[in-house]
Amino acid sequence: MLLDKVLDIFSDIFGKDIFLTEKQIAVEHMVFFKIIYRYLPLEYEIILENDRGVFSIEIYDNEGAHRNLYGIKKYNSATREENVKDAVQKLKDILEKDDFYFYINRGNKLYKKIDQCYKRVREEEIYRRK
Repeated sequence: MLLDKVLDIFSDIFGKDIFLTEKQIAVEHMVFFKIIYRYLPLEYEIILENDRGVFSIEIYDNEGAHRNLYGIKKYNSATREENVKDAVQKLKDILEKDDFYFYINRGNKLYKKIDQCYKRVREEEIYRRK
């Protein structure tokens, strides 16, 4: 099963630095699954979600600020073993460097969180990012 391979990939790449906290499976929904890990060195939550043959990886800090891995480092999101392995390796490299920023919503406003400092993201910045 693909989920077992994904779990093995995380285990092989991260070893004891990562801890599985939750897994959800819904085979009736085009083989949807979601796995949630805790990255122990930084206490980040890592969520890999697979739906209809495409996966995404989100990183959350303890305040709920988040970032999608694809927004930091591009990868092929088609759910194949080699693509998942490549993305998880990129994830590990990024987490080890810890040189990226998060976004968080507060009061219907978007903020960029860099080193515990918040900077409001203006609408024109959002449109430029797309």
